[in-house]
Amino acid sequence: MLNLHIMRKVGAAFLLLLFVGTATELPQLAKLPLLVIHYLDHVSREKLSIAAFFAEHYLHDDIYDADRAQDLQLPFKVELPGALLLLAEPLPLDMITLNDLPPQHLQYSSHLPTTLLSGIPPAIWHPPALPLA
Repeated sequence: MLNLHIMRKVGAAFLLLLFVGTATELPQLAKLPLLVIHYLDHVSREKLSIAAFFAEHYLHDDIYDADRAQDLQLPFKVELPGALLLLAEPLPLDMITLNDLPPQHLQYSSHLPTTLLSGIPPAIWHPPALPLA
């Protein structure tokens, strides 16, 4: 009984770490040491304040200079794959037409509706009415 409880907790923790590591921007924080190293490099060359460093690298447009490759390795400079999957917004169904579907999935008929939802009675989206006793 205790082993099953521990296994569930470990499994839940693993799934949470998997989700956080792939579907959020949290892995960007692993790049923080690169930020510190890059800042120290700028300070040694230019005597740059930390505010000026952040303004140059995050507030202004990207600068194509000699350290561009290092700039792109900084946190939140480029998007990591998978992190935006949860932020993607699907198209509204009224914008999807049958013309958007691949031809092999279409059944050709002269009376096909123009959108996927036309032809469905609006009452289908309402809860069933209960008979009054």
